[in-house]
Amino acid sequence: MSRSVRAFWWSPRRDPRVLAHELRDHASGWARLALARGPVLTNHGDELSAVVLREVLGRPVRWAPLGREDVVAVGSAMIPYLTRRGRGMIWGTGLHTPELPADVPSDFRERVLAVRGPLARAALGLDERTPLGDPGLVVRALRPGLPDNRRRGTVLITHFTSHADQSDRAAIRALRAAGMRVLSPTLTPDEMLREIGSAEHVVSAGMHGVILAHALRTPATLVSLHAALPSSPSFKYHDYHHSVGLEARATHWSALLGAEGRRAAHSAGAADVVRADRTIDSLVAGLFAAAAPLRSS
Repeated sequence: MSRSVRAFWWSPRRDPRVLAHELRDHASGWARLALARGPVLTNHGDELSAVVLREVLGRPVRWAPLGREDVVAVGSAMIPYLTRRGRGMIWGTGLHTPELPADVPSDFRERVLAVRGPLARAALGLDERTPLGDPGLVVRALRPGLPDNRRRGTVLITHFTSHADQSDRAAIRALRAAGMRVLSPTLTPDEMLREIGSAEHVVSAGMHGVILAHALRTPATLVSLHAALPSSPSFKYHDYHHSVGLEARATHWSALLGAEGRRAAHSAGAADVVRADRTIDSLVAGLFAAAAPLRSS
């Protein structure tokens, strides 16, 4: 039997340092999510690492702390990797911001197989030939969605931080009342993939809802649940969207309350699916090729 791959991903359930941070900053949100579907203190996007690595590499996968991992894949984990002296391969991992710590280890670039997008590649000082792509995109080759004529309804994928904010929770209630089915971020990756692959339209407050929707050819809208719409999505959204040839844009939740606003958002999301389709196919092929050292190690 193949040796297990030791992978690090963001996980309050497994990492005491992350757990302490979450209980300090988002305890009320996690308490509310404990009543939702899915394991407590989990996030479907980060937990996707185990699914994708297992299916791409054909090897068992188990979580490992930074410093004892073989690979870091799904998630914006580059800064923890650099500051906590990660040692494994980097396969499609991203950055939250372009600012790097002052004491970046000089040899980390030798372990980069791929990074999420071109902005992270530039910020990390990597060769322009370094493959790009979020590993979540490879579900296109593993879990195809339903044909368009069998898809039903609009789903809202919340972010775990939304449940700790009163105004965000009010927005979630309003969108539910407008007919959206609300999906907890604590759903398992398999559950989330089934939901996204069978929906007509995904409205997501987090990045991986959008990424998985694009992978499964489901029109997607990045939504802001905050009281005010940010002037621009953050760095990581621009990085991902640039990787697939799109511009990152967020829609304020209030614009989706009416049928006309939802139709416009769905139409824009459907155009994005068409525009990004071939690029995503190319990124998926590149990610499979870039993972070759992990299959043989």
